[in-house]
Amino acid sequence: MSNEKFKIGNLSGKGLIIAAAASIAVVAAAGFYSYSRISDKLNAEIIGENRDTLSADGVSDGNGTDLNAPVDAAQTDVVKRETTVTVTEKEPAESAVATTEAPKADEAAASQTVQTEPFPTTMVRPLNGEVLNDFSAGELVKSKTLNVWKTHDGVDIAGAMDEKVKSMSGGTVTKVYEDQMMGACVIIDHGNGFEGYYCNLSKDIPVSEGQSVSAGTVIGAVGNTAQNEISEAPHLHFAIKKNGEWIDPIALISGEGS
Repeated sequence: MSNEKFKIGNLSGKGLIIAAAASIAVVAAAGFYSYSRISDKLNAEIIGENRDTLSADGVSDGNGTDLNAPVDAAQTDVVKRETTVTVTEKEPAESAVATTEAPKADEAAASQTVQTEPFPTTMVRPLNGEVLNDFSAGELVKSKTLNVWKTHDGVDIAGAMDEKVKSMSGGTVTKVYEDQMMGACVIIDHGNGFEGYYCNLSKDIPVSEGQSVSAGTVIGAVGNTAQNEISEAPHLHFAIKKNGEWIDPIALISGEGS
C-alpha cells in the first residue's frame, strides 16, 4: 500500500513538471505569434507611409532623388563653386658658381676701343725751313722780344717773307682772325681731336672759316705780324693741340708724336 502511494506521488511530481514545461511552450508560442503579428503590422504601416516615395525607376530619398541612380550620372542642378588658385612662380636661383669661361675672341675684340689713326697718311710740313725755336713742353724759356721767361707752345719755322704756308693735312678752317700778340692766324680742325694753329702770317689770307682744305692746301704766307716775336727772323709760328692740350707739332708731322 505504501509503495503504491509513493509511485502515485512520483507520477504526480513528474506530471507537474511536464505541465509547467507545456505551459511555458504555450506562452512562448503565444509570444512569438504576438510578436509576428505586431512586426507585420509595423512593416505594413511603414510601407504604407513610404509608398508615395517609391518610383518606377527605383527608390527615392523622399526629396525626389533616385537612390538607385548610377553614381556617375551627370548632375545638372549642382551649383559649382569657383576656386581661384594663385600660382607663384619661383625665381631662378642665382648660380653660386662663377663662370670661368674665357670670353670669345670676337667678344674681346668688340670690347676694346677701336684705335684710329690720328691723321691720314698724307701729311706735309707747313713750311720747309729751319726750326728757330722748339716746343718747350711746358718749360719756361726766355723770349728774345719780351725778355721774359714764358712757355713756348709751338715751334717757329724760318721762312722768307710771303713764302706760302700749307695745311699739314686735311681738315676744316674753323677760325681766321688777327691776334694782338700772335698776329694774323688760321685755326684748322684736322679731326680726331687735333687742331692746327698757323700764326704770324701776312694779313692776306686766302681761306675762310668753314672751308675744307687738304694736305698741302695753301692757307697763307709768312708774315711779321706777331708782336711778341717781332725780334725774331721771319717765320711761321706753328702749334698743335690734341684734345685741348698743346703737343709738339714737329714730333707729330714726323710721325713720332701721334
